[in-house]
Amino acid sequence: MKRQKALREAVCKDEEKWTRTFLLNMETGASSWLSARPLEIFNRELSKSEFTDAMCLRYGFEINGQFSECVCGKQNGADHALSCSTGGFTILRHNEIRDTLADIITHAGYKGVEIEKVLQPVNPDDYPRSVNTAPDARSDVYAIGLWRGLQGAHVDVAVFHPTAPSYRGKDPKSLYKMNESRKKRDYQQRIRESERGAFTPFVMATSGGSGLEAERLIKKLASRISTKHKDKYAEVINFLRTRIRFCLLRSTLVSLRGTRKKFTTPPPIAMCDFTD
Repeated sequence: MKRQKALREAVCKDEEKWTRTFLLNMETGASSWLSARPLEIFNRELSKSEFTDAMCLRYGFEINGQFSECVCGKQNGADHALSCSTGGFTILRHNEIRDTLADIITHAGYKGVEIEKVLQPVNPDDYPRSVNTAPDARSDVYAIGLWRGLQGAHVDVAVFHPTAPSYRGKDPKSLYKMNESRKKRDYQQRIRESERGAFTPFVMATSGGSGLEAERLIKKLASRISTKHKDKYAEVINFLRTRIRFCLLRSTLVSLRGTRKKFTTPPPIAMCDFTD
């Protein structure tokens, strides 16, 4: 009763925050990890502390046991830990989604799947300043025939934290559109004109939701896999969403507890003096 009373008081005190939290949890795929069987073969097992942290993130509760100050010098907390670039955890989260997506596309039977495919060089004067014309620009995942015939398809992944201070007060749906538009602005024109390929921004939130383009791709892959292996479409798409959600959840939990300090390499054994 005391916990229920405390929860009601918290909701009444910050109704906008809780409304936003519930809306994020209601998004497609965001809660798939809760109803999934904890099978070791699919890497769905969570420790007691991981499950506790996941539930705290889900409902916006304070994470216990975190350092009060981050290595970067700012005040630490769940929102900061999931947004701070120090330590490389944001890149780790991105790469986990990228690799999982590439594996699913390969399993769906598409050919020529590559990770970090470098785009053809272009003349920067031929494109607006908003387009990424860097000579080493690359897409996260590449596959042949993903959307049409033998056309090359490029997919670029973006993961954002919807409750970060810079996103507060903004509609969650608009955040997906904003990140999709940013990716399209960076790559779409260049890929269409120089590569003659298709471009898909795969945008996800740390809460587990996904943008319209990402959901469209997941449905495409689920349809392909269900047809190829003669499985039920509903079961396949639920499996894919759960797999991607667990991948995102694990990399998000690592960001909360992982150390951001640089490891100091000890001197080689050959340089050590053992006579003392």
